[in-house]
Amino acid sequence: MKLPTLVFACLLVAGMIHAGTVSRIEYFFDADPGFGAGTAIYNRDAVSLDQLISAAALSPGFHRIYVRARNNSGLWGMPQLKAFYIPLPAQPPQPPYGTVSRVEYFFDADPGLGNGTTVYSRTTVSLDQLISAAALSPGFHSVHVRAKNGAGSWGPPQTKTFYIPLSTQPSGPYKNITHLEYWLDTDPGFGLGTVVALTPANSLNANVTLDLNGIPHGNHKLFIRLKNNAGQWSFPAQALFSDGVPAHLTINVTDGVLTLTWEDLYTIDSYRVHTALVPEGPYTLAPGGTYGDSSWSAPFAADPKRFFRVTSLYTLD
Repeated sequence: MKLPTLVFACLLVAGMIHAGTVSRIEYFFDADPGFGAGTAIYNRDAVSLDQLISAAALSPGFHRIYVRARNNSGLWGMPQLKAFYIPLPAQPPQPPYGTVSRVEYFFDADPGLGNGTTVYSRTTVSLDQLISAAALSPGFHSVHVRAKNGAGSWGPPQTKTFYIPLSTQPSGPYKNITHLEYWLDTDPGFGLGTVVALTPANSLNANVTLDLNGIPHGNHKLFIRLKNNAGQWSFPAQALFSDGVPAHLTINVTDGVLTLTWEDLYTIDSYRVHTALVPEGPYTLAPGGTYGDSSWSAPFAADPKRFFRVTSLYTLD
C-alpha cells in the first residue's frame, strides 16, 4: 500500500500570534505534544507556505493535523487543524476454498468433531439427504450439519429446530390443574403473575375477571398460563386487546399544516378529532382536515390557541 502524504497549505495571519515576526512553525498529529515539541517545518519570516508532510507512521482511520506558529517574542498562536482519513490497505485475495471431504450431522448435543453421522464424503457441496428421526422422543429437537475440508478444518454447524408430535394422546389419569396466572405485556416470571383462585381439576372452564386498573392507554397483550400438580407449566396463551384510547399522541406543524398522529389501536375502526379553546372544553368536532389510518392533518391557525382531543370509534357488525 502506498502510504499517504499530506499536502498542507497554510496561511498564518499575523493576528494569530499577535504582532511580531514568525520564528517557528511546527505541526503534530492528533495529540498535542506541548509547545515547541512538534515537528518544525518553517522558521523564516514569511507566513505563507506549501509543505509536504508524511503520514506514513499513522494507522488507518481518522486523524487530525495541527499547525501553529510562534513569533520572535516567544508567543504561540492558536493551532490550525484539518481532519483527514487514511483508508485501510487493500485486502489480499482470498485463498481458494478447500475441497469438502466430509459432511456429518447430529441431533441436539454435539458428540464432538468427526463423531456425528456421515452423510456425504464427495467433493461437491450440494446435497439432499433423508435423515431418520425415528430414535428421537416426541418434542422439540435440533439437527446440526457441518462440513470438513481436505485440510482437516471444520466449518461451523448449520442448525434447524423441529418438533416431533405425540403419536397418540397419552392415557389418563390427567394431572390436575392447580394454578392459573395472568399478566400483561411483559412476563414477570413463573409464579409471579396475577393468580386466579381455582379448584384443582384435570380440566378447566373458567370465567376470569381481570384487574386492568391503571394500565397505560393503547394496545396490550394478555397472557394466561397454567401449572399442574406435578409442577409443570403450560405454554402461555395470549390475546391482543386495546382499551380504545389512542396512545402516543404527537403534534407537528410543518409548512403551515398541523398533523396529529397516534398509535393505531387494535380492533379500532376509525377515529375523530375534537377541538376546544380551553383544556376543560367544551370540545367540538374539528372542521375539515384529512384523516389517515392513525393521523389527521389540517391547515394550521396559530390564533386563537386551540386544544385537541382524539377519540376512537368502534364499528360493530
